[in-house]
Amino acid sequence: MGGTMPVTKEIPTLCRMCDHGCGILVTVENGIPVHVRGNPAHPFNKGWLCVKGKSCLDLFHSPMRLKTPMIRQGGRLIEATWDDALDYTADRLQRLKEKWGPQALAIYYGEGVGHQEIRFYMKRFANIFGTPNFMSVGSICNAARTLGEVLTFGGLTKPDMANSRFIIIWGANPLVSHEPVPPKIIRRLGKSNTRLVVIDPRKTETAQKADIHLAIRPGTDEILVLNMLHVIFREERWDRAFTQKWVLGFEELRKEVTKARFSPENGMAVTGIDPEMVRSVARDYAGTKPAGIFTGNGLEHHPFGVNATRLLAVLKAIMGNLDVPGGDLFTPKPKIKDITAPLPASMVPAVGAERFPVFCGARGEGQALCIPDAILDEKPYPIKGMTITGGNPTLQWPDSNRTMAALKKLEFLLVVDVVTSPDSHYADVVLPACTFLERDEHRTNVYLNLAHVTLRQAVTEPLYGLPDQMIWMKLAHAMGYGEYFPWKTCKEGIDELLGDEEVSYESLVAQGGVHEYARRTYRQYEKNGFNTPSGKVEIYSERLKKMGFDPSPIRPGVDQNLTDVTYPLMLTTGGNLLPYTHWQYRYIPGLNKRAPEPILEIHPETAAVFGISDSDRVEVITESGKIEIKARLTETIRPGTLHIPQGWESGNANRLTSVKDRDPISGFPNLKSLRCRVRKL
Repeated sequence: MGGTMPVTKEIPTLCRMCDHGCGILVTVENGIPVHVRGNPAHPFNKGWLCVKGKSCLDLFHSPMRLKTPMIRQGGRLIEATWDDALDYTADRLQRLKEKWGPQALAIYYGEGVGHQEIRFYMKRFANIFGTPNFMSVGSICNAARTLGEVLTFGGLTKPDMANSRFIIIWGANPLVSHEPVPPKIIRRLGKSNTRLVVIDPRKTETAQKADIHLAIRPGTDEILVLNMLHVIFREERWDRAFTQKWVLGFEELRKEVTKARFSPENGMAVTGIDPEMVRSVARDYAGTKPAGIFTGNGLEHHPFGVNATRLLAVLKAIMGNLDVPGGDLFTPKPKIKDITAPLPASMVPAVGAERFPVFCGARGEGQALCIPDAILDEKPYPIKGMTITGGNPTLQWPDSNRTMAALKKLEFLLVVDVVTSPDSHYADVVLPACTFLERDEHRTNVYLNLAHVTLRQAVTEPLYGLPDQMIWMKLAHAMGYGEYFPWKTCKEGIDELLGDEEVSYESLVAQGGVHEYARRTYRQYEKNGFNTPSGKVEIYSERLKKMGFDPSPIRPGVDQNLTDVTYPLMLTTGGNLLPYTHWQYRYIPGLNKRAPEPILEIHPETAAVFGISDSDRVEVITESGKIEIKARLTETIRPGTLHIPQGWESGNANRLTSVKDRDPISGFPNLKSLRCRVRKL
């Protein structure tokens, strides 16, 4: 028989259907990826792969992919060549800079590219352009939790679930969300006699696997932590040796929290949790070693999310669970070369820096949720141009109406994405990025409790578009910044970034795409102390005090039970759906059929009060807006609470949210404890 035998090979790389970089093996025939499976040799997922990861070839072949650059002409986006689109963008940016100053440009990246290699190129471009307004999805995701722990004990911890005997999952749903815990670890807990407690207003997929589910009233996490601390202090169950040596402010906190106002009995009116359940969980957590606490976005999207995280950090610390096997671990960072500031930084403060100095100082960037004010109200100064890479502010930021108005007012907007995103409707230029299967990129894995650098290597040449790194390098050259972007390929950039680790692209390939740069060690604080001003766990933060904030994690009025006759229900938004990562992938038919439309979750008891039946169309109303949506009656949500998932253009939950009650430290919005009402249409 004639014909040429196909050239087939299996290439190890990393999934990027969410942020956590599971290892995958991609079979490639004649340069085209044809099959994907989990990589058993990867230290995180060890061969497991979720439904999104299994669908990554559908993304690669999607007809929704952007194929060419586009420039807006006569109100329409018209296909253009790369040279024309880059030259046009460079000209518009240069004119904007000359007219308004470099600070008038905001450069933003979203979850679509994540906090990894691409951000280095973007921040370098911002530095050379001269704008301080480099910003990210960190303005709305995860950073508030990190801040709370950094302020308390100097770093971010993640629980060692595989070796723990007692786990609390607070405001997270790892079986569905893109959380840094493979679901098989959650499912294995019961078999290993590890007790699992889930704290969430909804009986999520993860909560259904738990030994105990505490259906907390949204926004009352602080008081529940204080109720647990009250039990531990009253019954003298804390780790005395660790606390005496390593915790500052303990006696002051204990004296306050042992007061009757913080008892579980008094807390029930606020949290809705049975006092005996609170006492049982507090005793079991304190009496079981080792134990760990895992937190999610459900903890930080409230008016005082940083304080809630600080209180949980205190709970971790006083039980002696920090950096011990089976406890809450610190993972060292690799030595990544900082290429982001070849020139002196702008003397102009970033947007948001004056109001949220702790957040902006810690992250070295602006608070993106302040951008609409800078565009619409020109406060603290006008933002006239913006670039959006891998993000969708009109769906992901609070107060979508205001965000849309802001994007419409811009003099210039550049959008970089793999597909036509909602925000591209407002863009002057759209540049197509290739998928993660077509780009080389290193990844750090501290957030996964792994001291490994891993490699996402391209399995094929780009079908459409370019790697994001190359887009920013080409734009830099079009701007005349070529001397600051000397790398010709992503591989050369990887070699530069990992040079201090003495790792290269080729050495990573030789290691199967996984390089372990440090062995796991425990109790590093015994050698180096904690990364705080005092070197110890600080219940009362010196950093906050120096910046003019209340150093106490207990805010005035934390135990008040507020009611509202006009808006009698609580609304929590933004829960992830298994097939999607925020807005992404609704255009993939195999994923879309799993969750084809936005749904309001409502308890049957609550629905009966308002005359609502299953599948009825209803209107949900808050102070900020209203939307129409289909109701689903379910007993998996607490009575009096409604839930709307995120990422839908129709039934957009962020038409109901705002920045009115943003956290004073992080600037994070209240997305999960909103007052609302509902009516049948």
